[in-house]
Amino acid sequence: MRRKKIMWRIYTAFLVSAMTAFAAMAWYATLSLRWFHQDQVVPHIVLGWLIVASLFAVVTWLLSRRISRPLEDMRRVAERIACGDLEARVARPDSEELGDLARTLNQMAAQLGERLSTITRQRNEQEAVLASMVEGVLAVDRDERILHLNHAAARLLDLAPEQARGRSIQEAVRNRDLQAFIDATLAGTGPAEGEIVIYGNEERFLQLHGTALTDIAGYNIGALIVLNDITRLKRLETVRRDFVANVSHELKTPITALKGCVETLSDTRPMDPVEHSRFLAMMTRQVARMEALVEDLLSLSRIEFDAEHKCVALDPGAIGDVLQRVAHAYATAAAAKSISLAVECPTEVTAPINAALLEQAVGNLLDNAIKFSANGTQILVSGRLTGNDVEIQVTDQGPGIEKKHLSRLFERFYRVDQARSRALGGTGLGLAIVKHIALAHRGTVTVASEPGQGSTFTIRIPRS
Repeated sequence: MRRKKIMWRIYTAFLVSAMTAFAAMAWYATLSLRWFHQDQVVPHIVLGWLIVASLFAVVTWLLSRRISRPLEDMRRVAERIACGDLEARVARPDSEELGDLARTLNQMAAQLGERLSTITRQRNEQEAVLASMVEGVLAVDRDERILHLNHAAARLLDLAPEQARGRSIQEAVRNRDLQAFIDATLAGTGPAEGEIVIYGNEERFLQLHGTALTDIAGYNIGALIVLNDITRLKRLETVRRDFVANVSHELKTPITALKGCVETLSDTRPMDPVEHSRFLAMMTRQVARMEALVEDLLSLSRIEFDAEHKCVALDPGAIGDVLQRVAHAYATAAAAKSISLAVECPTEVTAPINAALLEQAVGNLLDNAIKFSANGTQILVSGRLTGNDVEIQVTDQGPGIEKKHLSRLFERFYRVDQARSRALGGTGLGLAIVKHIALAHRGTVTVASEPGQGSTFTIRIPRS
């Protein structure tokens, strides 16, 4: 209807212009016949017709420009909107019909802008949610090509998200177990679960949950895989299993020895008093070994529990006083091996500490240093300030430790020399206790050592 109105206006304007032109030409011809000689009439009429035709062309051009200019403006604005400039608007012309068209075009641009803004916001929110997830999310189509993966999945699978999209899973990830799981998910009718191992810079255990990926209409378009990193759980399970095995092994030796001694002493035949005393002394040593092992296990469990539940009370204290008390407690053991024991710590070195636990940690380090150091050597126990931390060091002149052992030295029951450690009465838990006491103080413990150069154990705790 509006288009008909516009065309009718154009036709009306053209008709009015034409009728006006013809009327003007007729009037001019009449005047020419009245005013001019007969021989001059024709040239004047032709001239008049040319003038009128020129005026008619000018008027027609002006009318067409008045109508076509708003249409041209609308065309340019439409092109800008098509190129993504949704802020472009059409100036409303004087014509009612063209004004309605301009208003409709502006409303369309505004609605497109709102819808595009909504879609962009929803997409950004979805991307933010996926990017913030700890779990990896991997989507593949029915041809096993990667549709989408979030940053967690890219990190777990060692992929670059931008480069992985569109590639087949066989090309992107060289892992048969993952490929087999995706095949099973695409072929199955229900959710699937499984575990795989990714071998890269480090061994990583992943738990997989797979389900069908459907579109809005409910058609199956691929598979959605959720990946959970369970490496820490696997390692904790391994630690627990090794811990049980080590405890069993450590208890088995004294129990076996005690059993043999009891069986021997239970024999009704007369026994030489010297042999009888020897068996009793052996039983005493094994009982003491079991007692030390149980005591260390209980101590380690208590420290872990208190640290986990933040039950360790830390009060400001002088580090030098703690070191002096530890040195005094082990002075007799050091003197028995002619070991010189020195303590160096300025009086201003203080930190929030649990004095009893810190004495136990430094005592364990000093006890090991005395046991493994040769006669006549020197051990230095020192404390100092380093920035915002306090460092407590125990330095000995013992045989040193090979580099391959340093990373595992603070594990439970780990021994560099198992035979010598057991012979010296160690339980294998002393350094593990030191580590957990340092953690309870929100600190760390490290070791620096080379074979034949002695060892330096460092406990570092914050001053505040």
